Formats: sequence, C-alpha cells, structure tokens
Amino acid sequence: MKLDNVGTVVASRTLTILGDDKKEIMVLIGMPKPYLDTSDYYCPFQIKGVGSEAVEYAVGIDSAQALLLAFKRIPVLLLLLNRQLEGRLRWAGDESGDLGFSMEGGQ
Repeated sequence: MKLDNVGTVVASRTLTILGDDKKEIMVLIGMPKPYLDTSDYYCPFQIKGVGSEAVEYAVGIDSAQALLLAFKRIPVLLLLLNRQLEGRLRWAGDESGDLGFSMEGGQ
C-alpha cells in the first residue's frame, strides 16, 4: 500500500539540525485506520524535511498496536537519518542528542 500523506495528524514533533536551526524536520504521526480488507489496523507516519520524506506505516492487530509499532519504527529511521547528518539532529526537549523517541517499548 502506497500512501501520499498521513491523513489526520494525531501527534507531531519538530526537530532541527544543529548548525541550521532554521531547517525544521517534522515527524508526523497519523490516526490509525483499518488496514485494507482485514481486521488489522495501520498507523501512518512521515519524517518531513530530510531524507526521502516517504509516508511509512506500521500494521498491528488493533489500532493501539499499530500506533505502538509506529513508535518503534520512527526511532530507527531517525537513527539512520541522524547518522547521515553526522549526529546533528536535535529536539527542543533535549539538546544532548536524545530525539525523544525510545528504542524500547512494548506491543
């Protein structure tokens, strides 16, 4: 399934690039929705302002699991992007480099 946008944004976070505080990187998380013709759900998300900006999604057996799995995929993608940016991604909540998305978490 290819998505053009995340739909209704239920959560977002703004990141910056150290040394270029005017450039905003947005993490957008959409509302979970039923997945195709199944009883599963998907949760769309997008990282805008750097990288491919592709709309990604996570699929779970219900909307809560889809959302939790999106929150597991986002930090992995941010880690990869941050490596490409030589560790310069920053979140206003932590200037030391913690982007506020944990690699831990349950399903």
